[in-house]
Amino acid sequence: MIRIVNWLLTRRCNLNCDYCAIVKNYDTIPMSYPRMHHYIIHEMSTQDVIEGLEKFKQHNPNAFHIFYGGEPLLRKDLHSIITFCNNEDIHYTIISNNTEEIQPLIKKLLKKCGEIKGFTASVDPVLVGKHPSYDRIRKSQEGFASLVELKKHIKDVVAEITVMPETEVNLYSIVRMLTDEGISSDITFVDIAKSPYYDFSNVVSPKELVQQSSSLRNHMQQLIDSDLDIHMKEVLLPEIWKILPSEMDCQINRSLHNVSVDADGTIRLCLRIRGIFTPDMVTLKNLFMGGGRINPIAHGAIKRDKLELCKKCNHTCQLMSKIIDDSNIGPSSLVHLDRRTAMEENKDG
Repeated sequence: MIRIVNWLLTRRCNLNCDYCAIVKNYDTIPMSYPRMHHYIIHEMSTQDVIEGLEKFKQHNPNAFHIFYGGEPLLRKDLHSIITFCNNEDIHYTIISNNTEEIQPLIKKLLKKCGEIKGFTASVDPVLVGKHPSYDRIRKSQEGFASLVELKKHIKDVVAEITVMPETEVNLYSIVRMLTDEGISSDITFVDIAKSPYYDFSNVVSPKELVQQSSSLRNHMQQLIDSDLDIHMKEVLLPEIWKILPSEMDCQINRSLHNVSVDADGTIRLCLRIRGIFTPDMVTLKNLFMGGGRINPIAHGAIKRDKLELCKKCNHTCQLMSKIIDDSNIGPSSLVHLDRRTAMEENKDG
């Protein structure tokens, strides 16, 4: 059963962060890859997205939907998509870089929709004096200040933290700062493009990955033992440790617990890997058969791409849906607000 749906609503973005490749031109993609130019140019229509949401709801009404880009706020129809989710009680979060030029669009979205259930922004720990990417530093600084303000209007406000080797030492302090402001943290680690088919990451050198070490083990245990508001920390952080630096086998070829929809409506192998057979054979329109059943064609294409192209990764979202699928712990674990409310009730008790 599909537990998490990743939507790349657009590949357009106002930033060019050093570790992200999703909005770049893919000169290194093998020439045998079909539809390359089609991927970059076209985007799903509003109706395409809504019809897809309806099909996913029929398959699993408790699926959690993550609206990515590029930058999803650049889609002028985002309010229609979010309004539909609100009306249909669909679980979701919007992942945005939340920079200064995007923040007015967030305010417009709030005004048009009346409610945004979930909002996630990138807030990475950065070292003073080190500037590997101006955009990465800018989104973290501008995004943090805005998240504090957005919490007044959005219940489930989350910071997505991508840890890199040079920022590992600052992880605890940034999560403490966020927790003190009532903001949940999702922790992930920088990932690598292990082949030209890994089109989400712009990192190609293993030296840029966070490696297992005694200091990192201590940092992660400190996070687990703390009162910090970290999503699924007791379950997720130990599993993240096991797969570092980038060695997770999501096993979606056995159980399709996680689906990624590209900007043109084709189905990717996963968020990390575009795939060959999957996007060429499977789209939102034929992913499901009657009654919300997954089309065997999708299973076959994903299995083939997984076995031929995947060299493992450390995608936290994929790991999360695998854990949920294996344990069947339910969709509430994906909604930060439910867990935070329980934490506050326990403190009061």
